[in-house]
Amino acid sequence: MEDNVYAPPTANVVADAPAAGTGRFYVVAPFKFCLLFFFTLGLYQLYWFYMQWARYSRRHPQQTVWPVARAIFAVFFAHSLAKRLDEAVRERGERSDWAPIATATAYVVSQILGNVSDQLAARNIGLPYSDLIGTAMLVPIGLSLLRMQAAANRASGDPQGDGNRRLGPANYVWLVIGAVLWLLLFSNYLL
Repeated sequence: MEDNVYAPPTANVVADAPAAGTGRFYVVAPFKFCLLFFFTLGLYQLYWFYMQWARYSRRHPQQTVWPVARAIFAVFFAHSLAKRLDEAVRERGERSDWAPIATATAYVVSQILGNVSDQLAARNIGLPYSDLIGTAMLVPIGLSLLRMQAAANRASGDPQGDGNRRLGPANYVWLVIGAVLWLLLFSNYLL
């Protein structure tokens, strides 16, 4: 023990678990991610991409990153995000057990197929198959983003996403909006 009463404390005061919102990337628990993505018919991905790029931009202020543009035009930036997630996982000294390029490519191809089939359905071409294909593309899109989310969680030191596991009031609002969207979608199939 030191005799100097004016010396700063020497105890380790850094918390072991990262606080919510302080990770390198946007952290979300897998169940919460799936719930929000599928209930909103994939609209959640806009917010998800925005948050990933916003966190990256905050940690790299020397780089010009426009999170809104990268969220809107995600098909052009998915590979870049996957690469950065993989680099961050490796920087933590963890083994990278996912294929970032293949995952981003699966996202881009599925997103393009989904958009094309949605456009065909909007023009009454190939109904009901074009509409069903557009809806079915939510599965590979969601699964590829879930793989990227797992890497984001690991890169942020929260592999299970415990820092963002609970649903907040805004999440419930989006779940209700998503339920209405699903009802509208199913009513089109039934009528």
